[in-house]
Amino acid sequence: MRMLTLVFLLLSVSPVYADVFNADAVDLTATLDLIIKNMAVDGTPLDVALNRYNHPNDPAGLYWQLGPIAPGLQLKTVHKRTETYLDAEPLARHQLDIYHTDHPETNKVIMFVPGGAWRQGDKDAYDALGRALAGYYDFTVAVVNYRLSNDDDGNATHPDHIQDVAAAFAWLKTHVAPYGNPNQLYLFGQSAGAHLVSLLATDDSYLKAVGYALSDIQAVISMSGSYYLPDLVTYPNNPLGLTADEVVMFKKLMQDAFGGWSDADLLAPSPQMHISPDQPPFLIIYTYNDISGFAREAENFIRAARNLKTPPEMSLRAIEFSDYTDEVWNIAASQAAQEPALSAFVGHWAEVVAINPNEPQGYVTRLVVEFLQSH
Repeated sequence: MRMLTLVFLLLSVSPVYADVFNADAVDLTATLDLIIKNMAVDGTPLDVALNRYNHPNDPAGLYWQLGPIAPGLQLKTVHKRTETYLDAEPLARHQLDIYHTDHPETNKVIMFVPGGAWRQGDKDAYDALGRALAGYYDFTVAVVNYRLSNDDDGNATHPDHIQDVAAAFAWLKTHVAPYGNPNQLYLFGQSAGAHLVSLLATDDSYLKAVGYALSDIQAVISMSGSYYLPDLVTYPNNPLGLTADEVVMFKKLMQDAFGGWSDADLLAPSPQMHISPDQPPFLIIYTYNDISGFAREAENFIRAARNLKTPPEMSLRAIEFSDYTDEVWNIAASQAAQEPALSAFVGHWAEVVAINPNEPQGYVTRLVVEFLQSH
């Protein structure tokens, strides 16, 4: 077998480059031209083009020569402010953090709803996500708290959570104008937050109650959510492949968050029950090592949408283990360990940890950014 050797013919410029690059930072075109994104040269990120070169003395070989060098992604200054979107107790659960750059008036606005099984989670844990999406990509990001199903954070039972999320959306439509464009408002949620943004974008009753409509949402990213809640508590012959212990765990969550686990409790708050051609575009994401059943939940949600006579725009993406760096995986493992019942599902934490200022070109960040930029 012939060994493949890459020879770079450097013209008049010979900077010293790092030795190792993440494959996520390399774009490979059909002509075998290369663009290495954010190559650090003396601490400055540069996009370095390597153009395919046909060597006259070795026509069968693969050669590249140095092409244009352009500035890479630059981390802009990010400002953070905390606002109260609803004057109700507990006050901290009715606040949101806005991340924005200088002169943000035309920025697209992302309303991010955190997860935590409807019983935990806080906006303060998503500082890295807010700064990455704002600082590198000029989005304005609003990370939203809402009442939770525990004694300290509101004793919420459906529809408390979704009503808070709807109120936060209405507040942003009315008040975000100095920090972003209220007519370019997107939803992004993970885990329980994914369920909530999906419900807000399919069941129009919650937006109507605050004076808005599904058409006010530009697009939705739902990451590792649940879309048909009764499937989480069915036993035996669970349609998601859940074990008896997993079903018991979900029954406890459903009892606390939705007041029970019968169809009467769970059908109405299931986004899959409300799919329609009028809903905004969706990107549905699940991950390697996700919580049991969540991959099938995502696939079933997409399938139900595509079975409509006029299906809405919905796409599905899976994050693989190879899409995470060791650093992200290790941080996610430490976070997962704090929730013993779910500590084995490290990927469920990693997908959010991966959106951070240290990996502005990582696969998960690009997945989110490219969808939002294209809608």
